[in-house]
Amino acid sequence: AAQLTHLQFLLAAFRRMAPPGAAHLNLTVGGLLAAGGAFGYYKAGSVPSLLGGGGCGALMVGSGMMVEKDPQSAFLLGTGTSGLLTAGMLPRFIKSGKVMPTGLISMLGLGALAYNGFQLSQWWDAEELPWKKAK
Repeated sequence: AAQLTHLQFLLAAFRRMAPPGAAHLNLTVGGLLAAGGAFGYYKAGSVPSLLGGGGCGALMVGSGMMVEKDPQSAFLLGTGTSGLLTAGMLPRFIKSGKVMPTGLISMLGLGALAYNGFQLSQWWDAEELPWKKAK
């Protein structure tokens, strides 16, 4: 019976672990955003590109790094960041019709939003929210 309990414990632990590779998209998107922001600053002297790309990129990389230890918080951060990114860039793309950079960033944001939203739905547990854990 003790072995069965140990096996049940291990199975429960494996169920709570993030799936392998779940962080890759957020790490990639974060790197692309940071690189794009730096390039926008280099090419056009755009401080908003540097701050927006660097800030959103850092948040996406941070969410990717959190996936293994706290997937719910990681995908919550990824969903919020990609939602903010999409909300900021999609209207600009619709207004300008220019694929670079607004269209590309909008599509990147929409893809990250869909992925993080789906992952968050898989890991959602209202009792495990970061602000509820502190109590």
